[in-house]
Amino acid sequence: MADVKLDLIGGVTNGQYKKTAESQEATKSNTATSTSKTKDAKSTEYNQDMFLQLLVAEMQYQDPLQPTDNSQYVAQLASFTQIEAIQSVQSGMENIEGNSLVGNYVTLNVNGKEITGIVDFVQKDDEKGLMVSVDGQMYEKSKITSVVDGDYYMSKYVVSLFADEVKKLPNVEEVTVKDGEKIAGATAYYNALSQYPRSYDFLEEDVEKKYLEVLAQFEKLMKAVEEADKNSEVTSDTTEKVSDASSENTAEAEKNADMNISTDNTPEVNTEDEEVLVEGATEI
Repeated sequence: MADVKLDLIGGVTNGQYKKTAESQEATKSNTATSTSKTKDAKSTEYNQDMFLQLLVAEMQYQDPLQPTDNSQYVAQLASFTQIEAIQSVQSGMENIEGNSLVGNYVTLNVNGKEITGIVDFVQKDDEKGLMVSVDGQMYEKSKITSVVDGDYYMSKYVVSLFADEVKKLPNVEEVTVKDGEKIAGATAYYNALSQYPRSYDFLEEDVEKKYLEVLAQFEKLMKAVEEADKNSEVTSDTTEKVSDASSENTAEAEKNADMNISTDNTPEVNTEDEEVLVEGATEI
């Protein structure tokens, strides 16, 4: 009876367990009912429960004439525990790595096409492993080819936008007041550089120099235009005052002329006629 049991399980020799064909079939059956949900290598992994089951089986059905040293069991258990701990640490590191991707810019290679975007969140998939969400789509973490810090990416991005705007600006000697809109666009990106201090590390000296020279020339032109407008306003005010004074003088002259005409048209009283009238009145 004992021989049959030994044939089914196997034995331990010098700390090494040798399984029979029946034992291998039993191991496959245990593997199929393991807690792992993956369809690949994870479905055939040993866990601590399986190891203890095999260990108990070995101790239960060992040859009583050649019992296995307990220290060998302890050594095997320690080795298995160490491997399991390493796997646990590796899984924890993978989680930390996945969490560190959140908020960063990544580049993925999906079917030969590069996709760039911000990682919104990460999650685990039983079949595909760690997944990352980029622009609303889920991708395998293994598809990531590069990871860029958010500040680094934005710094380079703003610098590239500023450089594109500067290319649209005319040369210094060709600047006119009509270039105000283009200069305003470049100024907006230039001011945005201060929000990302690292952007100045990527800013080319020639690009910044051209912008500052064009801006200075434009400000000179605008100042000259403002002064010309002020002078024009002063001249206009003076002209209006002179015109108003002239109008007042003209009105006064016309008024005086009307008064003179009115005086000239008043009828003269004949003195002799007045005396005749007086005498006639006396006789009556």
